[in-house]
Amino acid sequence: MKVEQERFNPEGFNPPWIRHEHAARFRFGAEYVAGATVVDCACGTGEGTHTFATAGARHVYAYDISPEAVRVTADRCGDTGVSVTVGDAAALPLPNEFADVFISFETFEHLPEPERLMAEAHRVLKRGGTFLCSTPNRDVSSPGNTLDSRPWNRFHTKEYSTAEFISLAEGIFGSCTAFGQNRVPGWRAATMRRIAAAVSPIASVRLNQASKLPMFLFDADDRHRIQDMEDGYEYEYVVIVCTKAG
Repeated sequence: MKVEQERFNPEGFNPPWIRHEHAARFRFGAEYVAGATVVDCACGTGEGTHTFATAGARHVYAYDISPEAVRVTADRCGDTGVSVTVGDAAALPLPNEFADVFISFETFEHLPEPERLMAEAHRVLKRGGTFLCSTPNRDVSSPGNTLDSRPWNRFHTKEYSTAEFISLAEGIFGSCTAFGQNRVPGWRAATMRRIAAAVSPIASVRLNQASKLPMFLFDADDRHRIQDMEDGYEYEYVVIVCTKAG
């Protein structure tokens, strides 16, 4: 089945690093789902949904605003007892304090008001529940741009820096733990920002893309694992884990 281009579809063509990045995020999320009632918000084609369902979740409720994506997810997860429904990430058809875990990977940057996703996760989660969310770090993906800049990726509406993303989550959930994916040396990130300032942001974006071409031959799954953040590095993607206060 044809699915909108921006949604990850493991059955279509993807550069190897795209496959590995998504798989690493899904494995990371799966570490939190054993015995839990899980919401997979903006489930796309259901690769993550299937991973969570087979990792010991009590039940997974998957939502996407695309009817086509919902159909693909339902087909992929038909043998796992997953519930798949069309739904808006900012207004899910679920009661308050319903879920133990709320997961939404690579959704945040697509929304015009992404803070509404976090507020909805807070509403749906039980006290003590866990929210997992990821987004690209603007300082790596679009160096030289600001929060008000139109992202280079035409499917994105806003891209946040690591600090901005964490600050927004902390404003809703309190303390959050941030992890990184695709570590970039600080000097390289600073160089990309200087190129963006001296030439244009698009020039630094193109250089970043070109630097990935060797991974068509030499990429490896472990290069994209979710890891603790270290001083002196930026990370292409930021993954937060927040807990709703009990």
